[in-house]
Amino acid sequence: MPAKLGLSAAACACVLLLSAPALAQDTPTEPSTTTTVAPTDTSTTTTIPAAQLTPAPLGGPAVAGGQTPVRGTQLQITPPPLPPADAAAGDPFLLPANSGSGRRAVYSKSQQTVWAIDDNNVVIKAHRVSGRQDPLHPSPGVYQVWSRSRFTFAINNPSITWGYMIRFATGGNGGNIGFHDIPYQYGNPVQSIAQLGQALSGGCVRQAADDAIWMWNWADIGTVVVVTP
Repeated sequence: MPAKLGLSAAACACVLLLSAPALAQDTPTEPSTTTTVAPTDTSTTTTIPAAQLTPAPLGGPAVAGGQTPVRGTQLQITPPPLPPADAAAGDPFLLPANSGSGRRAVYSKSQQTVWAIDDNNVVIKAHRVSGRQDPLHPSPGVYQVWSRSRFTFAINNPSITWGYMIRFATGGNGGNIGFHDIPYQYGNPVQSIAQLGQALSGGCVRQAADDAIWMWNWADIGTVVVVTP
């Protein structure tokens, strides 16, 4: 008859029996693989392989990885360069070259602008007008004021009236050409002040009322008028 186990020996056997399944579960059935976990880093750098870069199509942005790149915000830290000196050539108030000397009025047909110049060749006034664009009525050249009328009307249509007429030339059809204010017909202006600068007349030089009054007080009989293309 086998000997009886003591209490301490039985306890040890129970511990070994309970531990055996746990030890069996931790034993891998395949060769173990070692995995190294890199330290956590909040920054991420993504490198796109060159094969994923698609050449930019004509007229469009480059495409990387199937997505259109997005440009971030820009901050201008220096002022832009000044425009080139010849940019003033497009200024409608720039006095045309070769427009005479001395006290005179200069009327540019292409710029639809009038300048008043004093004896010292200083421009004392410039304003937009509405005249005629073609090479005639009047032709470019040098003229003189020869007649003035505070009120007048169109010879071929008396319903069109205007004031502050300063005549300096005649047109090809025999009509007089001069500076005056915007004409009226049947109580309404034939054009707006905002349209000054456009060639809208048959030959005369239409002006805003304030400019017409100023020219009336400045351009006396004999005042030289230079008309440029």
